[in-house]
Amino acid sequence: MRSIKQWLLICLLFETLCVTYALKFASIIPLVTILYTVCGIAIALLLLGITEKRIRLNLMMVKKQPVWAYQLMLLVFGGFVIYLFTKQWIEKSPLSYVDADMIPIMQVMSQRFLQGNWSMVYQPVQEIWSGIQPIYMPAMWMPFLVSVKFDFDPRWITSSAVFLSLSIFILLWSAHWQKISGALLLFIAGILCLWLYTDTTHNFIRLSEEGIVVFYYSLLVLAILSENFLLIGIAAALCALSRYAIAGWLPVMLIYLLFIWKQRRDTMRFLLSFAAIVLLLVIIPFGFEPIKIAFQQPEQYMQHAARIWNEAPEYFTQSMGFAKFFGPEQIELQHRILIVFSFLVPLVFVVGTIYANKRRRVCNNILLATLKITIVVVYAFIDVPYQYLFYTSSFIGLIAITGLTSREEYIEGVKKSSG
Repeated sequence: MRSIKQWLLICLLFETLCVTYALKFASIIPLVTILYTVCGIAIALLLLGITEKRIRLNLMMVKKQPVWAYQLMLLVFGGFVIYLFTKQWIEKSPLSYVDADMIPIMQVMSQRFLQGNWSMVYQPVQEIWSGIQPIYMPAMWMPFLVSVKFDFDPRWITSSAVFLSLSIFILLWSAHWQKISGALLLFIAGILCLWLYTDTTHNFIRLSEEGIVVFYYSLLVLAILSENFLLIGIAAALCALSRYAIAGWLPVMLIYLLFIWKQRRDTMRFLLSFAAIVLLLVIIPFGFEPIKIAFQQPEQYMQHAARIWNEAPEYFTQSMGFAKFFGPEQIELQHRILIVFSFLVPLVFVVGTIYANKRRRVCNNILLATLKITIVVVYAFIDVPYQYLFYTSSFIGLIAITGLTSREEYIEGVKKSSG
């Protein structure tokens, strides 16, 4: 009988294949979509059965541990490959808002901020589509302040964020380096990164800012693994101020702190750090305008979905989202399910773990498991399932499983050495 760790690795492999090279076979994409979602949910459920033990981060290089040489080699090799492919994308595809307006809009927002026109940051951008309304929250566009200030292509920012996420994975990989799991995890990470940097259909590097989101969620997973509630608050706030997918997880986080964790100091650390980020990035510089704009978006999303169904239906049929099963006639129903499930599924999930614990069926890693299932459900029902959106969930799974199963590898190693 396979162990939970083995099933986790199998599900992670299939999930990764579904969201990458399986997309080459258009005829099976509907089936692959279902398999992808099942694998994501299975990962969330299996995480509950992995031993819970805090990971202590040690970034110092210890010469007595040869694994550091392998980690350094992986970082250098990964960084070099990412540099070469990013350079190639930038040279072959100059940025234009006609192709995709996300990054150009955020560049304008960054320019206005650096010029001191903070009150103008969220005013319509006349240079793009004759006056488009900026909708992006500060954690999404503020990283581009660096590229605007120093005048380099903003895609270096998004690609660097992917490299940081890969670095987190390599940091946690150390316990696996002499195990079969280590080779399999590297293989899965290699599939994912090679697809992101070589495939021409998803536009993850060429046109999107999603690498920043991937890094925020990777940082959140690392924070949860280390049980650093100050960092969890910061990372959760950055996630919330970039994409709204985490919204249904935040109430669950409070339930966890109040009814499961029950540590007042950690609760205060999370709340204060989360509030501090919102205050510093949103309220102080811009007031409540970005939040007001955010609450106006649901209606806009449905209109946008209707337009994309008419102009480019392949974004629905050739990606992992369930929108293909609803069709253009059921956009409103799909959106309502999205809103309800975004909050209901995480709530039911965490309440179920509380009930199971009371019945002496121990559930571990509740925060990570709930985060994973939240993101899987949100992107399954999202209005327009652009393929580049789904790789955030991939990195959540990759880093969470690498970190959690490294605990098991460490425990097994201690037992063998003491025996």
